[in-house]
Amino acid sequence: MLEIPFLDEIVMEKTRETAQQDIITFLEARFGDVPCDVAEGIESIDDHAQLKGLVRLAASCPDLAAFRDAVVRN
Repeated sequence: MLEIPFLDEIVMEKTRETAQQDIITFLEARFGDVPCDVAEGIESIDDHAQLKGLVRLAASCPDLAAFRDAVVRN
């Protein structure tokens, strides 16, 4: 199979952006408006494993403050 590093980079970037937006959408559905600092914190995360953990946290955290605290610690 032909490997195209540039294309792989684009796909990874899009996957990361999608995960970040999904987390924000999930939080909006649970808690309403997501403050800019929380959204910016999510958008600053590049690590796929960390984003996956934030998906789980968004599903289980008791409130937005608990989620914010977890994002600030990372």
